[in-house]
Amino acid sequence: MTAPVEDARPEDFEPVILAWGPEFARALGSLVTAGDAFVALELVQEIRDLDSSREKGIFLSPELLAWLATSHASLDIDQYIFHDCSEDL
Repeated sequence: MTAPVEDARPEDFEPVILAWGPEFARALGSLVTAGDAFVALELVQEIRDLDSSREKGIFLSPELLAWLATSHASLDIDQYIFHDCSEDL
């Protein structure tokens, strides 16, 4: 997989994962079930513009969720909001 583009969205990686195919997902799932592997999808989203609809939310398709379930993958989503706030509280 290539390094993410600065304005990439988490959904942009979905076609890459789905292209690995269901056979690979099943093979990973077998390894996880046997205790020989751990599979995870970790998504990190930084929100810097609270008014930007492009920066908010992560949408995962039913196809991707099915692939993750077949591979017995865990899913970790971390979202961080960066904003300027006044120091005067």
